[in-house]
Amino acid sequence: MPQTGHTLAPHRCRDCAKAKHCLADELIGQPSIPPIPIQNTILPKGRYIYHQGDGVKNLFFVKSGSVKIAYNNEQGDQQIINFYFPGDLIGLAVLNHGQHSASAVTLEKSVICAFPIGFIRTHCEKLPNLLSDILKRCDAEIKHRHETLLSSHQCIASKRLGDFLLELIVRLGLSRKQPVLLHLPMSRADMANYLGLAPETVSRVLSKYQKHGLILAKKQNIQINDLEQLTAFVRQAV
Repeated sequence: MPQTGHTLAPHRCRDCAKAKHCLADELIGQPSIPPIPIQNTILPKGRYIYHQGDGVKNLFFVKSGSVKIAYNNEQGDQQIINFYFPGDLIGLAVLNHGQHSASAVTLEKSVICAFPIGFIRTHCEKLPNLLSDILKRCDAEIKHRHETLLSSHQCIASKRLGDFLLELIVRLGLSRKQPVLLHLPMSRADMANYLGLAPETVSRVLSKYQKHGLILAKKQNIQINDLEQLTAFVRQAV
């Protein structure tokens, strides 16, 4: 993590719009533990939060922006493992590991808050709500990875992409009022990589949705004209 951030004062964490979704909600103002040094950093698009092989030192909270997690093998092939959005916590999968097994890269200008893992390990027993929150997030991430793996092996392209768009609406907390406006911070190549599809297939499926009047796609912006119809269309895909 670049040393361009600053340590947040407790009152700034309490005033944050994402406080209720953040670990700080359980850490700030607790009389049983010392103040936690939370590092807050503004990162431009394409900046690495950490590299594959770096030591695991922090959990990272996405305050704004978005991040991709990407694994590279020795031959240089890349696999995108997950995307993270505001309110998400990065690093749970390697909480008990010594090194990061993949890299984290910002997809757009992002604000990232770093929580020292050593501090959390030392004091989590005194904060049962914090421990419960971390375990729930771990369970949710494991479930999400299982569902993604199942989808990539059993579902056709139109269902995989449709499920992904519907999932993003939920994860980004978008209003379901018609039409739903969805901005995709990742490139179509990244989306295709994550879904196990060719970029051309992603473009073809989006064109298919548009032909049926379900969406209006323009570059990285997608307007979903009828959410119920898109959901029904995806469920019928076999």
